[in-house]
Amino acid sequence: MISEILIKLTRDSVCAGDDVDDHTKIICITTQRNTAETIMHIAKEYLPNVAGYSHTWDCVLNGTKCAVIKGNCVKITSIIDISLTEKNVLYFKYHSAKY
Repeated sequence: MISEILIKLTRDSVCAGDDVDDHTKIICITTQRNTAETIMHIAKEYLPNVAGYSHTWDCVLNGTKCAVIKGNCVKITSIIDISLTEKNVLYFKYHSAKY
């Protein structure tokens, strides 16, 4: 039996022009890979491309920081394995590059 998992996505804006858009999106997935694969798949489809490469995104699932993504979904630099529930909120907190 395949069960549906709802995930509400939200994220920070990456620049002033990005502030005008509503970044909330609700997706439904029917299977869960491991945490890293699930988050990376979602991030590649959802997060905007940002010029440069030193920025990061904190991934906060249901209030728990579960991963850090480097750059434009280049790689996950840290991960804790947590399971999705029936309804979830996945928030991506943006950290701009430091020069």
